[in-house]
Amino acid sequence: MTTNDAPTNDADRWQYPTLAKPESDGFYCYHIQRRISAWFSVRLAGRMEANAATGLDLIFGVAAATLVLLDHWLWGVVMIQLFGIFSCVDGEIARIQGRSSRIGDFLDTLTDRVVELLLVGAIAFSLRDRMEDPAALTAGFALLGGVFMLTTSSEKFRSAWQMGYPKRRLEKLFSLFCAASDTRQLMLSIGLVVSDLTGDGSFLLWLLWALAAAAYVNFLVRIGLVYRHFRAGDPPES
Repeated sequence: MTTNDAPTNDADRWQYPTLAKPESDGFYCYHIQRRISAWFSVRLAGRMEANAATGLDLIFGVAAATLVLLDHWLWGVVMIQLFGIFSCVDGEIARIQGRSSRIGDFLDTLTDRVVELLLVGAIAFSLRDRMEDPAALTAGFALLGGVFMLTTSSEKFRSAWQMGYPKRRLEKLFSLFCAASDTRQLMLSIGLVVSDLTGDGSFLLWLLWALAAAAYVNFLVRIGLVYRHFRAGDPPES
């Protein structure tokens, strides 16, 4: 009887948002993805190690980029969303098992960065081929530049202050669409779906430029916020 009750007890113990990271999760991740990932994490924690979940996450991400590059945009969006969910699962499994590690955190972060690079590149090349417009590549590289600055600033903040950058609280507006990888992937997914269903890539091209511009503005705002709230090394006031 105890064995049969164990999954239920675990599920009760790890109810959303117990496994979430409110200080650094993006808006979409915290409110949507974490609700789904927690369901998977509780059921996979007894069958899978956290690093194995990271490997599965990498497979979903590479599959997403490959499908987009091969012009299967809707299936690519499915893989993007699975990647986003399992990007949460690996860390959640580690917390459930009490086995969080620096190497696991390193692999998780590395996977996120590599997949986003592949995904934006795949979108830019696929969109260029559909529209026969080299501006898609320019927009893609512009977005990658903005993503590089945002992700670098987040990781540098974490290494300097030993905590996740609280983007969801300090950057409430940007957190809705560009501050974190989850919201950027959501925006790109919307662009892929709309452009694929309408047969017009102009919306996706416009979205790449808009996200790139927002990312650069977000980066400048972030510098000001970090200086304002953390220059003395203390956490921000609630």
